[in-house]
Amino acid sequence: MEVGAGTWLLRVASLGGILAAISALGVFFRNGDRMLAGLMVFAAVGCALLLVWSWKHSFLAPLEWAKRYVEGVEGNERHEWYAFKGQRVRVFLDEEQRPWFALNEIAFILALEIDEKTFRHYGPGDLAKPDGASEKCLSEAGLRRLIKYSTHRDAGALGLWLERDVLRILKNRAERDAA
Repeated sequence: MEVGAGTWLLRVASLGGILAAISALGVFFRNGDRMLAGLMVFAAVGCALLLVWSWKHSFLAPLEWAKRYVEGVEGNERHEWYAFKGQRVRVFLDEEQRPWFALNEIAFILALEIDEKTFRHYGPGDLAKPDGASEKCLSEAGLRRLIKYSTHRDAGALGLWLERDVLRILKNRAERDAA
């Protein structure tokens, strides 16, 4: 990852601010000026936050690498795992990075039987076996449709989970990768 001159300047200034605030704290405590010493504590914390913010990618990179290593790989299929109320849901991404949700896991959550009658009105854009998946999956539109017409008590929570915990993460990742 390329680090610009502005980032390095921020890091050096933050580190200098922390050191200056700590040394000023000692001087102020020796002279008995506790109010100014308290302000210096806030200055040191502010500079420390700037320093951590400027190094966040460096500190979090090993965790991101570990996450990518552990992300789902079963056989030749790549997928990601997301948890809904303790239940694992595999999400496969097709060539255009659109999510497909493992049908058997969604059906388990919503207590549905996987048969022709339940999914008779679902077309290939809603229910299919996308490339890279070993089983039938629901597209985002298919899952939204299933949630909309489901009478299961967890259907609403599943819709919120879809928006907040899956699609937002995938959108943020796509924006980050595009940048």
